[in-house]
Amino acid sequence: MNIYESVNTFDRLYRKAFWKRLTGALKHHRHRLLPLRVFRELVSTKEEVYRGIQAVPVAKIVGTENRFYDFDREFLPLRRQDRYRWARIHNLYRDQSLPPVSLIKIGDFYFVRDGHHRISVAKAEKVEYIDAEVVEIPLPSMSGNFRSPEEFFHHLEEQIFREKTRLKDIQVTILGGYFELLYLISCFQCSDCSKKREAIGNPACLPWQEAVEKWYTHCYQPAIEVIEKSKIVSRFKNRTPTDLYLWTLYNLDLLRKASCFVPSHPPTAIAKKPSSLYRLEEENR
Repeated sequence: MNIYESVNTFDRLYRKAFWKRLTGALKHHRHRLLPLRVFRELVSTKEEVYRGIQAVPVAKIVGTENRFYDFDREFLPLRRQDRYRWARIHNLYRDQSLPPVSLIKIGDFYFVRDGHHRISVAKAEKVEYIDAEVVEIPLPSMSGNFRSPEEFFHHLEEQIFREKTRLKDIQVTILGGYFELLYLISCFQCSDCSKKREAIGNPACLPWQEAVEKWYTHCYQPAIEVIEKSKIVSRFKNRTPTDLYLWTLYNLDLLRKASCFVPSHPPTAIAKKPSSLYRLEEENR
């Protein structure tokens, strides 16, 4: 294959990725590779079991260890700077066998440690399987049929969250939400915030389960009561009060900057009518 043909192939895929990102942003769709770090922290283990060289379904490769901004979920190239490197690998692909890629397996899905360009080339050539050196991160036992990696990892998040907190009435619909709640509790555990001082009278680190209970009672529950009282969640299909709670915390700094002046007593007309500013960005519908 001529190197210029490979360059043209890259250009075609790069343009496809650009328009896919643009239309995806307009429709609030996400096309990024999933980050391994988040799920590794969630599982809380450094153990890796070597599984040897295997033929891995390319469609099951959904994430990366460290290259989130170089390729999208379909391994379309996102960086113009990779043009000639990608083209060289593509040009070699039909002339010789390339080394196996390196993958990390979690459940039924794989994250790339090394070999992003080779996988991108394989996808471009519509290859269904690729040789890979695989290590696996063991998971707690899980049951169920999952239609997508998002559904699988969301279920994993929820299972681990329930085991660690014993909280049964919290429901999150967005991938990463349960992980974020665990992070908030861990911050509360050793913080000296006013809510904690009111709860226990000192800033010392709490035992984990006590921190869960105090956070739930003094931080989470009062916020959820306000959200439920406002009935704002009814405006957003398939969302929960906890989704809105997390969205508000995530955008808190932006909201503070946007509301540079807030009167202590809002005008009656504003107080009676819900503001159109209260909108959730609906993602991954």
